Amino acid sequence: MTENIASYKHGLPSNARLAVAHLHTQLNDGNYLGLALAQHSSSEVLLPQHLQFETVDKSHFSDYSARHSLHAAPNEKCVIVGQAINLDLLSHIICQYFCQAQHLVIQQHYLHSEFAQQAIELTLYHNTVAANNVLLVHKPDASQQHSAAATCDSGKLQANQYSLLKASVLLTLAKDYRVDAFKISSVSLSRPGLLVMDMDSTIIDMECIDEIAILAGAGDKVRELTERAMLGELDFNQSLNARVACLQGIHVAELEKLKNRLPITPGFAHTIAILQKHGWLTCIASGGFTYFANYIKDSFELTQATSNILGIEQGCLTGKIEGDIVNGEMKKQILIDTLNHYSIDPHQSIGIGDGANDLLMMSAAALGVAYKAKPKVQAGADANIVYCGFEGLLYCLQP
Repeated sequence: MTENIASYKHGLPSNARLAVAHLHTQLNDGNYLGLALAQHSSSEVLLPQHLQFETVDKSHFSDYSARHSLHAAPNEKCVIVGQAINLDLLSHIICQYFCQAQHLVIQQHYLHSEFAQQAIELTLYHNTVAANNVLLVHKPDASQQHSAAATCDSGKLQANQYSLLKASVLLTLAKDYRVDAFKISSVSLSRPGLLVMDMDSTIIDMECIDEIAILAGAGDKVRELTERAMLGELDFNQSLNARVACLQGIHVAELEKLKNRLPITPGFAHTIAILQKHGWLTCIASGGFTYFANYIKDSFELTQATSNILGIEQGCLTGKIEGDIVNGEMKKQILIDTLNHYSIDPHQSIGIGDGANDLLMMSAAALGVAYKAKPKVQAGADANIVYCGFEGLLYCLQP
């Protein structure tokens, strides 16, 4: 079956849906799907109908791996997450993005049963030259093909080697096919680590300051300032002070009503429970307000929450921030200080957020994840959650 690639940008064709259950069942039975790509010449235009997958029983995978010399081949892994993934869709993705790999193996992701979406793991084995154990990896664009040599002493790509799984490439893939695509990082779920999270538009699906401003009749003005600050067009401290000034006179009782209807991001609660089960620390570092951050911390038993303190006098907001402002620099420092305080391996750290003031924190972490973020933040992230919920960050982790 061959479908136009563009069709996947607007939903799965009806006749392709029939194959979804088949792929799910096949992989659930403990099978792998193997695909040899090296047999195709570099000048050949690889089309989905050219791909010939081989079903491999899990118990026989070592034999399959030996037969295709995969043991020593450098590899990298990615996860495709979506609601209706079938082999035809994967074939289009492989031909468009991963055809320069030497070999490819498809399997269920280890967390595939934890959430509603399908999660399919792809292992890409790269072209190598065995002599002197030197790796040659080719650039996907055939018109600009080149080789990058690097010593390789294991099956994992080293940081300085060329990768088919660049964050920018996976982001384009995600938007083209309306699935999420994540490279599996070196961060491990099973080892204790630290997750530092933005709150507004990350943990909760709204900006609290915008909602409070509506009560003060300044919703449009504050919403514009918030948007420009998140895009990185305004200094965060100046923007926050200007926005908070618009809140003067709001009664605290109104904040209580807002707190009781916070829209928690889908997947957040289950993701936090999984991380905590594996000994992870979970912290909020927010440019929002303690009134809401502390409530979320207590509700989900998070390790700590640091955010801005709204000035209150006689039961009403003063329009000022008390103490230091939690901006991008402070978020980064919170991550560093928390790692040091709890003696957590820095290589086991994740920073997640959606706005420009999260970039420093995300860069300081071993894994920086952008959650349905602004373009500037997407460009600076190691991984991008575009369509799925908060659980997307788990798909970036090794078991």
